[in-house]
Amino acid sequence: MLKNVVASVLEDLGFKVEVEKEIPLKTGEYIRGVYRKNIVVDILGRKHIEDTVLTVYVSCYNRTEPVGVYEIKEEYEKIIRNMDLIPHIRVFVANSFLEDAKMEATKYGFVIIEIGELVTESNAEKAYQKVYEKFNKLFAGVTPKWMQDLAEKVKKTAEEIKKIGEELEKAGGMYKF
Repeated sequence: MLKNVVASVLEDLGFKVEVEKEIPLKTGEYIRGVYRKNIVVDILGRKHIEDTVLTVYVSCYNRTEPVGVYEIKEEYEKIIRNMDLIPHIRVFVANSFLEDAKMEATKYGFVIIEIGELVTESNAEKAYQKVYEKFNKLFAGVTPKWMQDLAEKVKKTAEEIKKIGEELEKAGGMYKF
């Protein structure tokens, strides 16, 4: 369920998304006692921006136990040592993280998204909003200040228009917005 939520967010942000994507390893190696030539990543998102392809790698842990340092190191090793493709943005999404795992994730360049609960069908929309908000802040944070200011003005103007519409509706009852 969590993978579907995250994939939906990335698609809504304009990424081409692949869930449980099989990626070739740089060289075949033993992973957890099994010789493998490929690994499976939870989510790989790609977005063409002019002549560049922005790649986002997302690891999803939808379980009750918090993510620890071991899982962070394992994901980092998967990306850096094993994958031929190094993503521009590395994201780790989970119910919760241990404090030392958060520090480790930051050290390895992961963006962490903490949902705060196990994602199920009944709370998928709430999880979607948390994930969307984090990605939106991440991408908005790298936009020029003038564009951020303009977006804030548009948001405030939209709120004002909504208030005016509500006032008109109360006053006359004939205007429905």
